[in-house]
Amino acid sequence: MSLEVSNLSYSFKNNLLIRWLDFKIKKNEIGFVNGSSGVGKSTLLNIISGLKRPDVGSIICNNDFFNTDGIFVQPEKRNIGYVFQDFALFPHINAEKNIKYGMHQDNINFFDEVVDTLNLTKHITKMPHELSGGQQQRVAIGRAILIKPQLLLLDEPFSNLDIMNVNLAIRLIVKVIEDLQIPCLLVTHGSSQSGLDFLRGRLMSKEISLNHHKWGY
Repeated sequence: MSLEVSNLSYSFKNNLLIRWLDFKIKKNEIGFVNGSSGVGKSTLLNIISGLKRPDVGSIICNNDFFNTDGIFVQPEKRNIGYVFQDFALFPHINAEKNIKYGMHQDNINFFDEVVDTLNLTKHITKMPHELSGGQQQRVAIGRAILIKPQLLLLDEPFSNLDIMNVNLAIRLIVKVIEDLQIPCLLVTHGSSQSGLDFLRGRLMSKEISLNHHKWGY
């Protein structure tokens, strides 16, 4: 499995935000998307997920075209686990139902382990507005993992977590990436450095800088 982005450009209000971006993330590999504020890091994840359309360029995931000339796969057909920066929980259903939303049948027995690892067992019946920011973020991580994704997109997924929960969440994410043999993109706006160092040490990684629209090993 792999994610390949080629010649990707995206403009907003007549300003070119992303210009001719190229990179490839292989299975069991994580790409760290970095750059200054407003450069388009979250926008890149939204383009890959199908929530935004690029001006030009192609996106290929596991040999399937998501975007190219004449092809656009709808977001719900891409099988992507996405942890949004604002969590994007459904406000009308509780934590358990949020986590189980879209859960793959293969992960029914994995649910309890995910909830326990993310320290959500005592909060599973709470509604999103009853959860702290960190608890909401962990619900979002659980939901993204349990759909059995072919790609993980993580937009600052540890920003509201204390160091203990950062470490637990990271180890769970690594387990899923390794077990499913999938690529991952992680946007960094200033995440826990120790957590990022653990990820870099455990998985092959690339740095994707949107400041200069270049990528490297």
